[in-house]
Amino acid sequence: MEVWRFDITDPSLGPLLESSYDPLLVTLSIAIACFAGLTALMLADRMVASPSPTSKNWWHVGGAVAMGCGIWAMHFSAMLAFSVEGHERMGYTLSLTVLSLIPAILGSGAALHFMAHPSLKVRQLLIGALLMAAGIGSMHYTGMEAMHMEGLRYHFPFFVLSIAVAFLLALASLYLHFRVRRLPAFSESGMTLVAGVFMGFAVAGMHYTAMGASRFYHSSVTVAHDSLLSQDGMAAAISGFAGLILGLSLLVTWVDRQKAIQRMLEHLANTDTLTGLPNRACFRRRLGQALSHSQRHSTRLAVMFMDLNDFKTINDSLGHAAGDRVLREFARRLTGPIRGEDAVARFGGDEFIMLIQDLAMPEDAIQTAERLLRIMDAPIEFEDWKFHAQASIGISIYPDDSEQADELIQQADAAMYQAKRHDSGYHFFDPNMTDRAMLRVRLGNDLRDALEQDQLFLHYQPQVNLQTGKWIGVEALARWHHPQEGDIPPSVFIPLAERIGLVVPLGEWALRRACQQGRTWLDAGMAFGRIAVNVAAPQLARPEFVKRLRHILESADLPARYLELEITESSLMNSDQSTINRLQEIRRMGVSLAIDDFGTGYSSLSYLKHLPIDKLKIDSSFVDGVMADPRDQAIIRAVADMGGSLGFIVLAEGIETEEQGQAVLQLGCRQGQGFFFARPADAESIDREPNEAQWDDASDDTM
Repeated sequence: MEVWRFDITDPSLGPLLESSYDPLLVTLSIAIACFAGLTALMLADRMVASPSPTSKNWWHVGGAVAMGCGIWAMHFSAMLAFSVEGHERMGYTLSLTVLSLIPAILGSGAALHFMAHPSLKVRQLLIGALLMAAGIGSMHYTGMEAMHMEGLRYHFPFFVLSIAVAFLLALASLYLHFRVRRLPAFSESGMTLVAGVFMGFAVAGMHYTAMGASRFYHSSVTVAHDSLLSQDGMAAAISGFAGLILGLSLLVTWVDRQKAIQRMLEHLANTDTLTGLPNRACFRRRLGQALSHSQRHSTRLAVMFMDLNDFKTINDSLGHAAGDRVLREFARRLTGPIRGEDAVARFGGDEFIMLIQDLAMPEDAIQTAERLLRIMDAPIEFEDWKFHAQASIGISIYPDDSEQADELIQQADAAMYQAKRHDSGYHFFDPNMTDRAMLRVRLGNDLRDALEQDQLFLHYQPQVNLQTGKWIGVEALARWHHPQEGDIPPSVFIPLAERIGLVVPLGEWALRRACQQGRTWLDAGMAFGRIAVNVAAPQLARPEFVKRLRHILESADLPARYLELEITESSLMNSDQSTINRLQEIRRMGVSLAIDDFGTGYSSLSYLKHLPIDKLKIDSSFVDGVMADPRDQAIIRAVADMGGSLGFIVLAEGIETEEQGQAVLQLGCRQGQGFFFARPADAESIDREPNEAQWDDASDDTM
């Protein structure tokens, strides 16, 4: 074997021989190179995604062998495409042919090592490209020595060029792979294919540039070789050996990728997308496993159900984006105090659930509950806002309360409502709560039927001119008489309607019924002023609300000036321009607009100047303390003065004594409403009142 193949003055060399390529086999060699490049990129991705160093190392070794065999197969398939005059049936030295595989594998291993880096610095990129080029170049020139050609010589400038091209193309391949990894997921697969093809062309480019440096001369020297591998044998070895390695690599990569996709889908199916916590389904499985563990080891466990107090106010006032940020922060704090064997999950909305295992006594759960409440006590701050998002926690214990997973969850949920009701922070399950919880579920189903079966009706509470004592209008209040449970208070079924998605049809029913009653009173000659009807935020948010309102008024043949819509302050605090436009259109129809529960929204008053409002209704919580609390007096006076300056009518709700009525009148309120004047009553009771004595003239100053 010649060691120095740059000397063309050797006397044993004859004339230069002609050489040629088979186009079909050249195409095949490039295809094999692209196939090897794609395999390398896929294996590099598997290395990056491997969860442990051991699996990462196995992917590294397997990838180096597969990629090296692919490059080796490309080289020798390209050599099969090459023929030299007089040497059409070329043979290959077996030992050198096998030896040439080693630098291909080592160069591929170096390339994969750098491909798997999370980020590549320039120095690492240059070293990786140099090692890859050195490995492929060594494989090429060792493989050239395996040819049975004593007259092989290299043109030195082309030889140097082939090394430079190998380095530059390796550099470009590594850089392209690194850029592909940083692409978004939707374009990564397509660009991986492009990068694999580029890498294949790069490897092929190295080979054919190096072949450009080769010169074949006729030689009279005959040297004994090791056992020769014929051209047919070489073709069989290439197609079998390389095809098997690359095929197995792609198969294993595809299977592993499918498993990774499956793991990702399972993760998505078991994870809450907003908070990153396990979701309800995952928690149920985890609880089932924990119950089995507790049964085997005779230990207790606790299920803690918790939610954020007044979270709806945050959503209504600042929007759902702010609410989402609060939930994420709440979830982050929950994960801090739990042990590895415990679990926490988001159950839905602002509800979270926690599993505490291996309790010695039920009272041990108190420590965890108090620790959670302390963690939640710190304010949540972002931008210019600060919230004290406190939680209520309900606790159920296995096996004291139940041995069934679903029952433990329901019991903890019921206990949480008890904690919320008593403002106690946390509460253990009481068996009596189950009956109340089941009643809420049953009432939710029955409320749907009640809307269809006319079990709902309206009561009307007069609104009064505080100066004259005359009635100037009525507020329509929904009532429900359940066939089995009797009268269900609005404080129960209105939140229930909001929770189960019936608040919109319930609100529309109230509007329709109130307008029909207004028409009846007008036909009877009753000057009732206006009928005020509460409108929920979900109703007002619907784009078709104005159209539905107009249709209801036209169907009842009630002039719009006899209707007043009451909207809670919290639902208006985050009003967008479309809501304001909707309110302006309603007002142009002639319908009056009032803000209900004014003063409880804890918001800036600057939004009032943007809203087309006619009346402010001061919340009854301020009227309760008007006789003894100077702060309540100051609030009522401030609202009355501000409302008067802005042209609003101001009405005080919840007046229950004559003294309260006189106090709010002296503080500037001209209208009032409450049990002192009249309790809510059905329409027939209102009809029986002496109209001349009770009803005001509905003059503009009181309307």
